[in-house]
Order: sequence, then structure tokens, then C-alpha cells
Amino acid sequence: MHMIWRTLWIFFIKRFFKKTTLNDVTEYSMRVLPTDLDLLFHVNNGIYFSLMDFGRWNMVFRNGVFDACSRRGWYGVVAGESITFRKSLKLWDKFTLQTRIVGHDEKNIFIQQKFICRGDLMATGLVRVRLLRKEGGSVTTQEIFKEINASFDNNKTDLSEEWRALET
Repeated sequence: MHMIWRTLWIFFIKRFFKKTTLNDVTEYSMRVLPTDLDLLFHVNNGIYFSLMDFGRWNMVFRNGVFDACSRRGWYGVVAGESITFRKSLKLWDKFTLQTRIVGHDEKNIFIQQKFICRGDLMATGLVRVRLLRKEGGSVTTQEIFKEINASFDNNKTDLSEEWRALET
């Protein structure tokens, strides 16, 4: 519930976003709010994952994936995510969340997200996203690319194997 205002805001302003391609890095700026903090007065580790949602929404609003999914009755789910922390975000820090697709396999899209504050890298996340059909089953990445009439320079084809190795 603490993310409701941010959620409403991004859905309200999405129509004003500049369009991008699948190969572009998107940026979304936010500020650390009191509800983001833990007892040590820095951003709680779990909050980073919630904040990463906004970066991915920003990206799919801009690159056309959100509209394509809405037309077809598809929806995205996080199949896995990992994060590495370097420095803490603190109250009122303004930061930028950089989001980019770094690779895909037949069912998954791999997205890298970086938290940047005052030019410093604060944290880096890697998210594995899969699209599903409301009537059941997965959407292949090729179907997604065909639906939005786009291609992606897949430079990280080994990511799916690396991820599977982490899960065993």
C-alpha cells in the first residue's frame, strides 16, 4: 500500500513519456521517501525490488510492450530477481533508475536495473521476466518482438544458462 501514490503517478504521466526502442536504456527519477526506510534509516533491501517495478513500467510504457500486452491479453511476471548493493540510499536522496534489456531466451527477458545517485552506482539488479497469457501458457519472446514490430540485439544469450545454474 505504501507504493500506491507512486503507482498512480506513473500511470497518470505515462502518456507524456518519450517513445524508445527495445535496445534503449530508459531512466526514471525518484526520491527516497520516509516509507522507504528501515530502522537504520536507509532504504530497506526489499523496497529496492518494489522501486525496480517503476523502472520496468517506465520502460514498457515507452517501448510499446505495455500497449501490445494490453491488446493481446498478456501480462508480465517476475520469474526471478537478484540485487547487489554498493552504497545506501538515504532519506530524500534523489536517484535515477536506469533500466535496460540485456538479453532473452525463448521465454524470458533479462533486464538490468541500476540505481544512480549523485553520479554514484548505489545498487544493480537483474530481473528475469516472463510474459503469460490470461488464458494460460507463456508468450515467447519472438511473439513479443513480432507484436511490437521490433527486434532486439541479443548480446547475452548465456544469461538463461547462468540463471538456471543459480537455481539448482
